[in-house]
Amino acid sequence: MDGQAPSRIVILGRTFPLPRSRLRRRLLGWGFIGGGMLSFLPVLGPWMFPVGLWVLSVDSHRARRMRRRLTIRVGRRWPRLNERLKPPPASG
Repeated sequence: MDGQAPSRIVILGRTFPLPRSRLRRRLLGWGFIGGGMLSFLPVLGPWMFPVGLWVLSVDSHRARRMRRRLTIRVGRRWPRLNERLKPPPASG
């Protein structure tokens, strides 16, 4: 990578665009985590925690490390799901 953060993330085989600004990515990630804390409300729920960590992992070494460890754990337990979690091969 050339020092630039990716403009998209892949979650379960689906591609989602990310803001180009580091501040906006962090606000988005923390917003998802905050929404996960409000899981008693409709639409918001615990599914928002991993999405928030995934977005934060673009810029944060700690969050990226946690995401990779989780991916390894899931991959050991559910190999089929792990295939869907893997990022697509880099073109280039």
